[in-house]
Amino acid sequence: MPASYTPAEPVLVRLSTAPVGLDLPHGVGILDDADVDGKTWLAGVWARPDVCAAVALASPALADRVEQLVGREGAGTQEIRRAVLATCFYLARWARRVTPFGLFAGVASVKVGDRATVAAGTPRVAVRADAAWLHSLVARLEADPNVRDGLTVVANSLGVVRDGRFVVPQWPVPVGLNRRAEAPVTEISVRCSQPLAATLAATHLPRRFTDLRADLQIAFPSARAATIRTLLDRLVDQGVLLTNLHPPASAVDGLAHVIDVLRAVMASAPARADLSAPAQVLARLEEIAGELAAANHDASTDAEQATARRARIAEVMHALAPAGVGEPMTAGGVLAVDVRADMEITLPASVLQEAAAAVETLVRVGTRPFGQMAWLEYHSRFLARYGPGALVPVGELLADSGLGYPTGFPAAPRARPVWRMLTERDARLLTLLQRAALESAAEIELTDRVVEALTVATEGEEIVGPGRVEFGFALHAASAKAIDRGRFQLWATATPRAQTSMAGRFAYLLDETDRASLAASFGAGRDGAVAVQLSFPPRYTHNGNVTGVPRLLDEVLSLGEHPDPRDTLTLEDLAVTADADQLYLMRRATGEQVLPRILHALDLRGRTPRLARFLAEVGQSRCAFYGPFDFGAARALPHTPRIRYRRTVLVPARWLVTEPSLRRRTTAAVWDEALAGWRKRWSVPEQVVLCEDDQRLPLDLSQPLDRDLLRARLNRADPATRIELWEQGAADRDGWLGRPAEFTVPMVRTVPMSRRPPVATAAPAPAGQPGDASVVHAQLHGNPARFAEILTGHATVLLTALQTTGQISRWWAGRQLDLIRPETDQHLDLYLRVPEQGAYGPLAARLAAFARDLQARGMLAGIALVGYQPQPGRYGTGAALEAAEAVFAADTAAAIAQLAGAAPSAVPAQALAAASLARLAFAFAPDPTTGAHRLLALPHPPTGPLDRALRDHTLRLTDQPAPATVAAAWNARDNALTRYYRILAEQREPATVLRSLLHDHHVRAVGIDKALEATSLRLAQAAARRYLALHPATTAREPRLPVPANAGP
Repeated sequence: MPASYTPAEPVLVRLSTAPVGLDLPHGVGILDDADVDGKTWLAGVWARPDVCAAVALASPALADRVEQLVGREGAGTQEIRRAVLATCFYLARWARRVTPFGLFAGVASVKVGDRATVAAGTPRVAVRADAAWLHSLVARLEADPNVRDGLTVVANSLGVVRDGRFVVPQWPVPVGLNRRAEAPVTEISVRCSQPLAATLAATHLPRRFTDLRADLQIAFPSARAATIRTLLDRLVDQGVLLTNLHPPASAVDGLAHVIDVLRAVMASAPARADLSAPAQVLARLEEIAGELAAANHDASTDAEQATARRARIAEVMHALAPAGVGEPMTAGGVLAVDVRADMEITLPASVLQEAAAAVETLVRVGTRPFGQMAWLEYHSRFLARYGPGALVPVGELLADSGLGYPTGFPAAPRARPVWRMLTERDARLLTLLQRAALESAAEIELTDRVVEALTVATEGEEIVGPGRVEFGFALHAASAKAIDRGRFQLWATATPRAQTSMAGRFAYLLDETDRASLAASFGAGRDGAVAVQLSFPPRYTHNGNVTGVPRLLDEVLSLGEHPDPRDTLTLEDLAVTADADQLYLMRRATGEQVLPRILHALDLRGRTPRLARFLAEVGQSRCAFYGPFDFGAARALPHTPRIRYRRTVLVPARWLVTEPSLRRRTTAAVWDEALAGWRKRWSVPEQVVLCEDDQRLPLDLSQPLDRDLLRARLNRADPATRIELWEQGAADRDGWLGRPAEFTVPMVRTVPMSRRPPVATAAPAPAGQPGDASVVHAQLHGNPARFAEILTGHATVLLTALQTTGQISRWWAGRQLDLIRPETDQHLDLYLRVPEQGAYGPLAARLAAFARDLQARGMLAGIALVGYQPQPGRYGTGAALEAAEAVFAADTAAAIAQLAGAAPSAVPAQALAAASLARLAFAFAPDPTTGAHRLLALPHPPTGPLDRALRDHTLRLTDQPAPATVAAAWNARDNALTRYYRILAEQREPATVLRSLLHDHHVRAVGIDKALEATSLRLAQAAARRYLALHPATTAREPRLPVPANAGP
C-alpha cells in the first residue's frame, strides 16, 4: 500500500502528572453503609498539598466541600459518601488519564531519533486569567461610558440581514442560560433603520466609538446626541457592535490584551473624562499580571508555596469580578492552568512510520471516502443551482435565499436524514465480525487484502485524503529497548476532525522552533492557495481557555470578534465556487484558494459558530472523511472485537453496557453479582476504559473502588446514554515510560492536491421566478421509461407548434435526478424561452393542458413550474450564455433525432450517442483534430474491455453518414457550437465547457446513468483515436459530412 501521509513536527506527548503514592482506597467499596470510614480517608488525602492544589483548580466547589467536611464534626453518611466518591473520581482521573486539565496532566514536545529514550525534565506550570472571568470583567468595564468612548467598535461579522432586520446569534451565551451543546442558538435582531444601516456601513472596519457618534450626528443632524448615544450603546450591549476590549482568540494572554487597551483608553481620553474607577481597575490588573508573570517564572516545585501564591492572586481577582454564581473564592474559578510536563522523550522514526500507515488505512477504509453525505448533497445542489465556475459570495450562499447551511448544521434548512443505505463494506465487515464471533477471536487483523475489500471506492475512483490530519496514539511497550527492537504496539486514541487540531491550544507552551514547525504543518500544501487561521469566540466563555491559540499563520480571519488591526481579510472577501470534484473557498479579488484552519479541537457541532465550521469544512468537503474506525451498520452490536492493522490497534475491543441489571440502583452485592455474570457471558477483561461521549476513565474491575465508580456512573447516566467499556491492553503497556501517556503527531499528505479550482469570474445570475421569468421551466414527473416517448412525440409536437407561431423563441430539454439520493423522483425538464413580457401566463396554461392530456393517456404523474436559474459560471455571460442556449436547443433536437432514428435503423442508441459525443467534441474546437485531442484529454473512465459490437457501431457511425435526420441535426448543432465557441473564446478558454456539453447531451439522448455515461465517453474516445489515426496531418477544420440521401447506417 503506497504511503500517502508522512509525519510532521512537532510530536507532542500528553501524560499524567500524578505523584508517586497517590492514595486511593483500593480493596474496599465506598457506596454502601458498611464501607470504609470516608472522612478519615478524606482527611488523610487532603493533608497533601499537591492533592489540595490539583482538586481546587479542577473543581473549586468540591474543594470547598471537602474543606468543610474535614474541618467539622457530624457530617452525614450520604454527604461524606458523595464527597469521597467525587474525590476518588478526580484522583483516579489524575492517575490514569492524560487529557490536560489543570494540574492533572501535562504536555511536552517529543524528539525523533534513532532509539527510544526517556529522561526527567523540568516541569513548568503556566497560569493565566480564566477566560470566563475575563469575559465577565470586560463586560463590566465596557459598560462604563468613559471607557467605551475610548474603544473601537466593529460590526459583528456573524450578523446577517433578514426580512429587514439585522440578526446576530447570542454568542457567547450569557451565564445561567442553557449550556448544552445541542441547545438551539438564540438570536437577537434589530430593525434595519437608516441609522442602523449607516452604523453598519461605517463599522465594516474598526471605528473609534466617539468618531462613530460624530459620523452619525453629521448623517442625521436632526437627531439628538443622547439618542445617538443610546442607539450605539444598545448595539454594543446586544452584540451588534463589538469592542476591542474583548481579547480575540488569537490573544492567548487575554489579560495583557485588556491591560493594553485600557492603557490606550487612558492615554487618549479627554481631560474632562472621569476615569478614576477604570484607573483603579487597571492598577489592580497590572498587579495581577505581575504576580502571574512571577508565578510563571518561578522554578520552585513546592506545591504548597505555589498554591498559596495562586490563592493570593485569586483573592485579588475575585474582588474585581466574581468567578460565577455560587463559585467559592478559590483559584479554580478565576485562573486557567496548563502544565509543560517533566519528561524528555525520544521516539524512533519506526513508531511514526507505523502511525502514518495507520492514518492511510483509516482514510482508505472509511465509510465516507468522498466526504460526508451532507456535503455530497450540498455540492450537488450547488452545481444544480449555480453551475461549475460560478463565484458565489459566502453571505449570499448561506442566506436562506441561497442554499443555506448543509444538512446537520444548527438551524440548517434541511433536517438531518435518519436513513443510511447498507453497502458492500457493511456486508464484508459483518462477515468478518461474525467469523470472529464464531471462532471466539479477540481481534480482526486488517491485511492489505482485507483493507482492499473494505475500501468503498470502486475502480477508477480516486480517494483524496485531507491535506493535514492529526493522529493520537498510546505507545504500548514493556521497555524502551523493546521499542527499539520493534516490539511495540500503537493503540489509536484520537483522530480529530481534519479541520481542527489538538496541538494548537498548547502552542504557547512550545519553544520557537516547535511553534514554527507546527505552523508549517498547517500550510496550504500547494501554490495558488493560502492557509488562514480562524479566530472566533466559543459559545460558552469558559471554553475560551481551550480556543486561545497564538497567531501561527500569516493571515487570520476573525469571526464574531473585534479583529486585530493587522488582519485585513474579511468575510466579504470570500466566495465559493465548484467544479465536478470539489467545492472551493476563494478570495474574490485575487482568485486565490483559501483554506481556513481551526487550530484547536473545540466541538464543531454546538460550540463553534456554524459560519466558522462552514468555512473550515467547505474547501475539503469532498475529501475522504477522516475519523476513528467506523463499524458502519455494526456500530450497534453489543460487542465488537479489536481491529488491528500491522502494529497499530485501530480500535480496541468494545462492549456496550446495556444490561438492565447494571443500570438499576441496587446493593453492592447484587450489582457485583450482575457485573460478574455479564462479564463472563461477554468475556469482558478486568482492565477496561469507561467511555461516555469523549470522557474516558480507565478502571480495574477487580477492585471494589473501580466497580463503585462504574456503578455510580451508570446510576447517574440517562438510560438513552451510550456507555461503553473498552479493553486497555497488556498489563505492562506503560512499562517503558512508567506512567500513562498519549502522543499526537501531525500528518501531511505526501502528494499535493491534484484538484485545482476552476477559473471562476462569473457571479451567479438572478433566478427567474414562475410568473414573470423570461424562461418557463417545467418539470414533468413520472416514470423515466416514458420520458423518451414524451420527448420525441407529444412534447416535440407541442413545442414546435409554439415556436412556429412565435409564442416561444426556442426550447430545450434535460433530465434531472439527485444522484446523492437516487431513490428520489427523476423528472424531465422543459425550458421555453419567452420572446416578450406577459407571455408566461398563457404558456403556463398551455403546459397545464398538455400535462392533463398526458395524465389522461397514463404517461405522466404531474407537472411543476419552477424558477429558472441560468449558469453563467458554467456557460459564460451575456452573448455567450445566449449562444449556449442556442446550443442547448440544437443539442435537444439532435438527441430527439437520435432517439427517433435509433429503433427504425437498428442502430444501438448508446452507439449513436457515443458517435454524437465525438462529433460534438470535433465541432466545439478550432478544428476536428484539436477537438479529438481535447476529448482524449478528459479524465479517463474505468478501464476494461468495451463491448465489441457497440465499439464497431460507434466507429462506423463516426466514419460514415448517420441517419439523414440525425446528420441534419448534427450539422445544425455544429453551426451552433461554432458560434458559441467563437463568442465564449472572448471570455475564457472554451475547452473548460466541453465536459459539461458532453454530459448534457448524454443526459438528453440516453438518460442519467453514471456507468452508462462513462462507457459512452470511452466509446467516443475510441472514435477520436480512430479519427486521429486516419487524419494524422489534419490541422484545419474539415468540411462537414454531407446530408445523406438515405437513412441507413
